[in-house]
Amino acid sequence: MNRLYIALYTTLVLYAIVLSTLYNPIWIIVMISAGLAYGVLSAIVAVRRLYFLAAASPHVALLAIALAIPTASFFGGYELLYAIAYSIIVIYTAGYLIRKGIDANIATSVIVGFTASLSILVVYYVLSSYPIEFSLSAIIMGDPLLASWDEAVVALLLAISVVILTLLTYREQVSLGVDRDMARLVGVNDKVYDVLAYTLLGLCTVGLLRVVGYILVHVLVLLPPSIAVIRGRSAWDTVNLSILVAVTASLTGLHMGVLLDLSPTGLTGLALVIMYIVALVRHKK
Repeated sequence: MNRLYIALYTTLVLYAIVLSTLYNPIWIIVMISAGLAYGVLSAIVAVRRLYFLAAASPHVALLAIALAIPTASFFGGYELLYAIAYSIIVIYTAGYLIRKGIDANIATSVIVGFTASLSILVVYYVLSSYPIEFSLSAIIMGDPLLASWDEAVVALLLAISVVILTLLTYREQVSLGVDRDMARLVGVNDKVYDVLAYTLLGLCTVGLLRVVGYILVHVLVLLPPSIAVIRGRSAWDTVNLSILVAVTASLTGLHMGVLLDLSPTGLTGLALVIMYIVALVRHKK
């Protein structure tokens, strides 16, 4: 890692420390966790060209969370675990269709249509049948300011796990993204890394949906690598820049949200859009 990245990461750490002295540390933890998780995941999305599946993942997550509520009520257990299981199953199904030769756009369109339609039915059923606090607005918009310590710990552990798994397998993921046939010839088991990519996508979208929100997931998954690709010169530049961009936007969105009494998630998305425009303009110049 060159000196520039070390300086940028150090600056982010100091910024986070300052914010944690001004605001609730839980808010800082969940926003950093979201930035880390989606920043590194978005790099995988970019190198593996999984943009369409990543864009469909929030639809899958909404359905998974809605299905988890009656499942946990009937069988017992934790709703989050059921939601993760449902999400991964649907994403695996999409990946299986793609591996069988179905065009990625068509497979994703089918998944989006199925999950969006079924989500409406399941959410309506849950809201009308279960006397529980099911805040649909919190899931749609996301609100890190309402996160508890338990949610912050889960988000942080999830982010650390995603970062470690991604960095340990990033070389193979890049190889599969560049030339799948050549990667197979040199011994890369593409099925294993496909499953890993789909699993990480399912974990992030469900595990952080309440913090980030249904709408912002699209932005955090798709924009950081788009910015990184414009400015980066290598695959490792892409992953470093994606993380830096996502975490910077998350902390900035939180800071400005508290100061202006606006939604931190909305301002995070706006910060990413501004970063993308600036990177694009500078690149053209």
